[in-house]
Amino acid sequence: MSDEEVFAEEEIAGGDGQELGGKTGFIPAVVLRLLKWVALGLGAVIFIVTIVVFTVHFLNKGPQNVVYPSDSLEYSEVPDILQWYDLKEIRVRTADENPTTIVLHPKLGYEMENTTVQTDLIARNEIIVDRIRSFFAKKKASELTADKEKQIKNELKQAINRLVKDSSVQEIVFLDFNVIEF
Repeated sequence: MSDEEVFAEEEIAGGDGQELGGKTGFIPAVVLRLLKWVALGLGAVIFIVTIVVFTVHFLNKGPQNVVYPSDSLEYSEVPDILQWYDLKEIRVRTADENPTTIVLHPKLGYEMENTTVQTDLIARNEIIVDRIRSFFAKKKASELTADKEKQIKNELKQAINRLVKDSSVQEIVFLDFNVIEF
């Protein structure tokens, strides 16, 4: 650049003797700097909020036609209130080559306030426990999985109802049902 251009720029810019705190028109330089930083901060906040809004909108969009599975009939029905006959804990070995131990604590459900059924169950307690023990002694460990529990309970209920009068056992529950390999 030539010397004339340098002098012309100094004249336009106000010369080299201008101080930082001096006035450059209507607004002082300090106020202009402060406004510049406020504008940068405000721009950053607007940028961050915009990114967050778009990200949340994108993440919440997801599949619109989601069909949630309904409760099965088994879980939505309210079961009858039964009276329960508590059997002691039973331990039995399975029919496998390497037997597995089963520890279970069954309870037999029968009609509420039916004293004849209760008397019958008390009188046949030992034979019922023996039938349950022999029932599980004939099973293999692979047959005693959680997905087959309903089938096992139905088979066991039928076997017990053959022992008692009037097929009075309506339901069987297991307070404990553990299949233990040794």
